[in-house]
Amino acid sequence: MGPMEIAAQYRALKKEGRLQEALLLARREMASLEPNAISQLGKMLQRDLCTGRQDSAEIATGASTVKPLRVFVAGQCTTTYLLPMLVAWAWADGMHVQVSDAEYDQVVQSLMALKVEDAPDVIVVLPWNQRLLAHDSRSSAQRIEDEVAFLQQCWAQVARLKCKLVQVSYDWMGVGALGYGLSSRHDHEGDVSLIQRVNASLRAALPAGTYLVDLKHISSWHGKSRFYDERNYHWLKQPFSPEGLSVMARHIAAGIRVLTAGRKKVLVLDLDNTLWGGVVGELGAHGVATAAGSTEGEAFLAFQKHVKQLRKSGVLLAVCSKNNDADAREPFEKNPHIVLRMEDFAAFHASWDTKPERLRQIALELNLGLDSFVFFDDNPVERAHVRAELPEVLVPEVPADPSLYVRVLQETLAFEAVGLTSADAERAAQYTAENSRKQSLGVAASPEEYLASLEMGAEILPISAENIDRVVDLITKTNQFNLTTRRHSRAKVEEMAGTPGAVCFAVQLADRFGDYGIISVVLSVPDEDSTAGEALRLDTWLMSCRAMGRTVEHLVMNHLVERATAAGYVQLLGEYLPTPKNTPVKALLPGFGFHTDAAAGRGESWHSLSLTTAPVQSTQVRLLITENA
Repeated sequence: MGPMEIAAQYRALKKEGRLQEALLLARREMASLEPNAISQLGKMLQRDLCTGRQDSAEIATGASTVKPLRVFVAGQCTTTYLLPMLVAWAWADGMHVQVSDAEYDQVVQSLMALKVEDAPDVIVVLPWNQRLLAHDSRSSAQRIEDEVAFLQQCWAQVARLKCKLVQVSYDWMGVGALGYGLSSRHDHEGDVSLIQRVNASLRAALPAGTYLVDLKHISSWHGKSRFYDERNYHWLKQPFSPEGLSVMARHIAAGIRVLTAGRKKVLVLDLDNTLWGGVVGELGAHGVATAAGSTEGEAFLAFQKHVKQLRKSGVLLAVCSKNNDADAREPFEKNPHIVLRMEDFAAFHASWDTKPERLRQIALELNLGLDSFVFFDDNPVERAHVRAELPEVLVPEVPADPSLYVRVLQETLAFEAVGLTSADAERAAQYTAENSRKQSLGVAASPEEYLASLEMGAEILPISAENIDRVVDLITKTNQFNLTTRRHSRAKVEEMAGTPGAVCFAVQLADRFGDYGIISVVLSVPDEDSTAGEALRLDTWLMSCRAMGRTVEHLVMNHLVERATAAGYVQLLGEYLPTPKNTPVKALLPGFGFHTDAAAGRGESWHSLSLTTAPVQSTQVRLLITENA
C-alpha cells in the first residue's frame, strides 16, 4: 500500500465513523511511509487525537485510552515542522502525545514562562550551533563554557517544573569555515572539534535520568547530505531535511517512551531462518546454519550474539516457533555453535498453534503486557497475522538477508534506555528463577503451601541515594500493580521522601530461589486538606508484577499502617485512578478495609482507612529487617 493510498484509506475510514480502524492503520503502516507522508499523517493525528474531537474512551487502541502525554519542544532552530512527525512517531510507538513548542530561539525564556501547575510531562531541548560557531573573538573554551551555561539554565527550569527531559546534542551540517579536509578535524579551534568538545561537556554535565538524543551520531549514520538541508536552514532556520526531521522525531519519540513507560521488555523470536539458517525439523540440530566460516552462518551467529547481549542488559527472550518442541530445543542443547542456550529464554513455545495465540500465552506466563513485546520473525505471513490480531506488539519488517537482522532490530529503538541498573542486568535470571517457582507450584498441595514453600523474606528500606535509581525506574515502568500510575521524577521523589511527616519506603524481596531486588515503592505524605494534620495521603503505591500474588502487599500495608500510627496519624487516604492496565488493584483498597464514604467530598477515586481500627493483614512473607525506613 503506497503513501497516497494509506492517507486516502485513513480519511475514508474516518468519514465512515471508523476512527479506531483508521488509527490502527496509521500505527501499523507508519514505518513504510516517506517523510512527507508521515508529516501529513501526523497532522491528521494531531487533529483526531489531540483536539478532543473523538472521545478517547472510544479509541480502544492502547495509548489513547489513557491521558495523553504533554510534550513541550524548545529549540534554537525552528521546530514547527518537527511537531506533526513527533505526534506520528509517538503514535506508532504506542503513545498519544500532545505537543507544543517555543518560539524560535526562545528556549530559556519559554521554559521560564511555564508554570509548575500546568507543566508538561516531557520537555525536549533542541540546541543548534549558531552561537557556538559564530564568527566572533571568543576562544573555543569560552564558546563551550557559554553553551554549557545555556544548557544548565534550561535544565534548572526543567528541574523547577519537575518534568522529564529529552536532550538533543549538538551537530553541524558540514559546511562553513574549515568545513572540509583534514584541517577541520585536527584544528583545535575548528568546527568539528568544537562540536565534539561541546558534546563531551554536555554529556559530563547532563542531569541524571535524562534521555540523550545523539544528533551527531544519528546524522552520521543516515548521512549528513540526506539528514540536513542548507536551503531549509537559510529560508526557515530549520536545518533538517524531511528525512532528517522524521529520523529525529522517531528518536525523540523513543526517548519519551523510555522516560514515561520504559523500554520494551520482551523479544520474541522465531527459530527457522530467524535464529539459524534452514529448518531444524529437516536438517537436525547440527545441520542448521550458525557456524563461522560461511556467510549465512556468520550472519545468524552475529544476530544470536546481539540477542545474547540484549538478554544481558535485562531484555527477556522468548521463543515462538511453529515446530515440534523436541526439535526446537535440540540445537540449544546440542549444537556447539549456537550462542544461546535454553536457560537464556524466559518462555519457550514451539508448537503448531497460531502465533498470536502463543504470544498471548507468553504474556500470561510472564505477567507482562503485549505492548512491551517485540516479535521478530522472517515469515511475512506470520508478521502480518500478528500485526492484525495484536496491534500493540511491535513487529519489525524483517529483511530477507540475515546479515541485516542486527541493524533492523537496532533501528526499532525498542530497547533504548537512559541507563542500565543492576536490577536490569539481573532481570532475565530472575525470570529463570520464576520458572523454578512455577515448577514448585505444580507439586504444592495448596496455594498457601506453595507460598510457604518459597520461604519469602522482605526488607523495608528508606529511599536513599543507593536505591533511588531503581525506585524511579519502578515508578516509570510499573503499570499493573499501581494505584495511580503517577510518573514522578527523581527530584520529585527526593522531595516527597524529605517532606516532614512523610512515610516513604521501598521493599526488597527474596525467597529460596533467588533475590527479586526492590519490588515495591510507597510514597505517602501529610494530607494538606485534613484537619490538624490527622491524615496521611498515599500518593503512590506500586509493586513489580513479579511479586504479585505473593501476599507482599499485605506485609506492605501492615508496615504502612504501623508507621502512620506511630507518626500520630489517625486516618490513611488512598486513591485509585483506573487505567487500562491497573485493573488488578481495583479492589485493593476496599480489600484492606478502606471505605469510599469516609472520604466524602473528595470524589469517587478516594478511599479512607481508620488507623485505629485497621485490621492486621495475613501474609506469608517474613519481615527480615527495617533499616530506619
